[in-house]
Amino acid sequence: MHVTVIGVKRQLRVKHEKESYDFSVGVVVESLQGAGVPTDVAIRLAKDLDKHYRQADGKSVRLEQLVERLAKSVEKESGKKTADRFRIQTPPFVPIALQKGDKMTPFSRRSLATQLEKLDLSFKEALGVAGQVEQTLRNKGYELVTERELIHLTALALEASFGRELRNLFEVQRGQPVDIFVHEGAGESFPFSRGILAQSLMAVGLEPELAYGLSKDFEDDLWHEGLTEITRDNLRERVRKMLEDTTGGDVARRYELMKVVRQSDKPIIILIGGAPGVGKSTLAAELAYRLGIRRMVSSDAIREALRSLISPQLSPELHSSSYTAWRNELLPDEDDKPRRKRVIRGYQSQSQQLASALTAVVKRNVVEATPVVIEGVHLLPGLLPSTAPEEAIVVHLVLIAPDEAAHRRYFALRDEQTGQRREKEGYLNHFEEIRMIHDFIAERAVIEQVPIIAMGNFNTTVERGLEYVLDATLKQRQSISMKPKQKTVAKKARASKTVKPKRSTTKKARGTKPLR
Repeated sequence: MHVTVIGVKRQLRVKHEKESYDFSVGVVVESLQGAGVPTDVAIRLAKDLDKHYRQADGKSVRLEQLVERLAKSVEKESGKKTADRFRIQTPPFVPIALQKGDKMTPFSRRSLATQLEKLDLSFKEALGVAGQVEQTLRNKGYELVTERELIHLTALALEASFGRELRNLFEVQRGQPVDIFVHEGAGESFPFSRGILAQSLMAVGLEPELAYGLSKDFEDDLWHEGLTEITRDNLRERVRKMLEDTTGGDVARRYELMKVVRQSDKPIIILIGGAPGVGKSTLAAELAYRLGIRRMVSSDAIREALRSLISPQLSPELHSSSYTAWRNELLPDEDDKPRRKRVIRGYQSQSQQLASALTAVVKRNVVEATPVVIEGVHLLPGLLPSTAPEEAIVVHLVLIAPDEAAHRRYFALRDEQTGQRREKEGYLNHFEEIRMIHDFIAERAVIEQVPIIAMGNFNTTVERGLEYVLDATLKQRQSISMKPKQKTVAKKARASKTVKPKRSTTKKARGTKPLR
């Protein structure tokens, strides 16, 4: 009688430090998915790994060797960034420990889901949130999590899936402090906000997605340390260090300069000029948002207000567009062709009529010490009177569009964004006059030494605008700090002077400058 013996598949063990764990394809797949490896690729890589070690007839494998072999396979299949994410994760098979006071217990996804069911979530919903929490812990490389931090991460996952109200209910039930408090030097305190930090990071040139991602990681780090309060100076230094480590020294330097802007005792007045269609209002809105400036003014809005007070008969230029104002000065026997001198004369005439009102807006914000962003075609360099440095930080910028084709396309894009309210065809019918004004403003900017920003990549344009604001703030701060030294030097110089010699009355002496 022939008996067939079916072999039993031997269990592969994964060793880590003093512990060992049963190898599981499913655990490997979950770990790969957490790093961003597509599911089908993750399954194939996990099966290939299992096959490799079984063919080697091994009974056990070191976890470090297993992870590195997987990381190399991931890099080949999905790239270096995905492989790096996999390497920094909590390794597969390694359990996460939960610290409750002085006690240590294994973190359990099912146990957390059971607690979440008390919030009237279905078991499937609760298990899904628990899975998100575990994946967050593993993605960040946690092997130990405190109960306080686990509650916080669970609250964030609840808010992301079901809203703020359920998050608050969970935190109240668990007796968890809702906020980390930031202490000011004067004894005041306020809750830490990821949104405010993200806005500050965008103000120094980071894209929104990166800014919010870093803000979330930063908050998680604070909770990981068990902090419930932090001083503002400590907070800023930590953010600066984070930026230096993740994005480089330039961004960290801009963040430090931004602190100078926020702490300035003088209002920041940002003036953005340029021809119609170059993106002035878009740039103004973004700069205002990133700098936390709540007040924005458009020269077009001021012109509309003046139109309601001044009749077309009294000021026909005011009731025209900036690029058609020239038509009001044509003589009866003149042709109606848009020549450069005519167009510029009409544009300047309209701009001069608005200059007093724009100056009044600037002065009002200086008196109220309120920062403001003013944009418009009428902000011609050299037209408005300068504001004294001791009164405000004034940054005048001019936006241009060197590429005429791109300038034309922008009108169509703006119509889409504003719901066809701007009448693209009207602008394009007068594109020749608009380009004449465009070139004239650029020429005036060069003469008046006003910074020029070329329209192009939006993030680059915003970043350049922010650089000019930060540099202007820093220069003024440095000039103010130098003044006392200059006074001291002048005082010493005066004290060291001898009696001034009398001016000679001879004819020869009269032709020369007296000694000083």
